[in-house]
Amino acid sequence: MRAVIQHGIHDVRVGEWPPPSPSAGEVLIRVRSVTICASDVHVFAEGNVGGVSWDEPFVPGHEASGIVEDSNGTDLPIGTPVVLDPAASCGACDMCERGLYHLCRNLRFLDLPPVHGAMRELVAWPADRTFAIPNAVELVEAPLIEPLCIGVHALELASRPEGAAVLVAGCGAIGLFTLQLAKVRGAATVIATDLIPERLAVARDIGADVTIDVSEADPVEAVAEQTGGRGVDIAFESAGPPEALEQCLGAVRPAGEVIVIGIPSEDEYRVRASELRRRELTLRFVRRQNENYAEAIGLVRDGRVRLGPLLTHRFPMERAQEAFELAERKGEGAIRIAVLP
Repeated sequence: MRAVIQHGIHDVRVGEWPPPSPSAGEVLIRVRSVTICASDVHVFAEGNVGGVSWDEPFVPGHEASGIVEDSNGTDLPIGTPVVLDPAASCGACDMCERGLYHLCRNLRFLDLPPVHGAMRELVAWPADRTFAIPNAVELVEAPLIEPLCIGVHALELASRPEGAAVLVAGCGAIGLFTLQLAKVRGAATVIATDLIPERLAVARDIGADVTIDVSEADPVEAVAEQTGGRGVDIAFESAGPPEALEQCLGAVRPAGEVIVIGIPSEDEYRVRASELRRRELTLRFVRRQNENYAEAIGLVRDGRVRLGPLLTHRFPMERAQEAFELAERKGEGAIRIAVLP
């Protein structure tokens, strides 16, 4: 079968790849769409993400949708449109026993060693990590349910957002989903920041009350102005660069919360301990999602969260190199880019 194969930094090509054979409990899926995540861009541009890297050619991609081609004895009928949860937990370790499946000590993740990703014609994946979607959800957009789940989990980790002033720093896909979810959960004011005007325009379109271009204004000062000097109650860092975390810490009120979603290229942060201590801030980090697919699919089905505005570009598999290059430079208003096998 055909697959997109990364051979090195800034080098992806279409080539031949062995077709999968589903094991017991797995279904065979005909892949229809794979969207490029920021973590995929890290590997494409830097060779690793968070210190995890491949040392041989590999198939990227973990945000995927498709059609069940072989039920393999499971309860998912042939022809069912599905999305994949790329994280398969063992169900037996101490973290799984506590319900923290996303922190499983034996986690298998589609697109991380030793598991090759979904940017190929066929993939075999556990049926219990494969979720049916309504026919009304377009398959090309459906992979965005995975980053939506991360936003759902990020909101779970924060205090109740009802009536709160919320900052979303970074208007990539996860930031824009977090923005929508904060509004769904009843936030009184949502402020969004970014460097890219096109992304800020999308943020306004999907519900941001205030947008701030951080290339033109100091975001901490601008947030203070918008909140009468009070600061926001909750800040979600979804940009990645360390300065975005610094901005979030500066923008929250005393006893406020900062929820970190982004992944920095440098794989480290430097924070002033006195800043966290004197204002008694809460700093939490998000690790993907934890059993949030049913809720995310329901939000999309009911029209409470929109996928379409975030899927800005579509490329056939043969143009995967071009798709990754566009995702890296964030040009042409790109937010999420789909590669179509």
